[in-house]
Amino acid sequence: MLIKKMILKENENKCIKRKKMQSEKKIVCIISIVLFSTLLAACSKQPDFNAKSYVQSSLDAEYHREYADYANLMEISEEDVKKQVEEDFNESIRQQFASSDNITEEEVAAYTEKMAEVKKLAKYKVQDEKKDEDGNYTVSVKVEPSDVFQTLQQSSAEVSKEKIAQGMKETDPGVFASVLTESVQKSLEKNKYGKAVTVKVSVEKDNSGKYALSDTEMSKLEAAMFPTE
Repeated sequence: MLIKKMILKENENKCIKRKKMQSEKKIVCIISIVLFSTLLAACSKQPDFNAKSYVQSSLDAEYHREYADYANLMEISEEDVKKQVEEDFNESIRQQFASSDNITEEEVAAYTEKMAEVKKLAKYKVQDEKKDEDGNYTVSVKVEPSDVFQTLQQSSAEVSKEKIAQGMKETDPGVFASVLTESVQKSLEKNKYGKAVTVKVSVEKDNSGKYALSDTEMSKLEAAMFPTE
């Protein structure tokens, strides 16, 4: 009788252990499901792309040589941003003189520095963003137009007269480059800003699926900040 009770007790303990193990497995399974669901929800609730910050940091990098925010947003180094912006700008200047043989590399470099000063005149304020049903953004940017290029022709005429008065000729070495850089300097010194205007630009996904401000949209902003007429 005692042995029978012991056997029954042992079987009861085994049953309890089995149920406990099943219960523990069930708890682990539930926790795993909850954890997976939480992670999935976290992924699906990632913050939307901040188009306003993107445009602001893009303009800051392009015109004011302030790279930190753009680098942080794009998750790349400031050095890489700086290198890319400067290389693109320098190349655009070199292309202007690709077919010219009356200006040296040193003179092109001097002109490039002067044009970099012009870019720093850019005045803008990113105001708001709107996302459409296709997931693209429209960003409003308030800009104050600089007249630096509008006065460039007059500045060039003034500098040319000064050179002629000094007995120089247009064909003399260095005169062409000198007129260029000095004309830009004159316009820089007398720069004024016009009435602010609001420009709307589109930020859309490119072929790689990343949001970007296209060259066309950047040109739209530049034309508003630095009108030529």
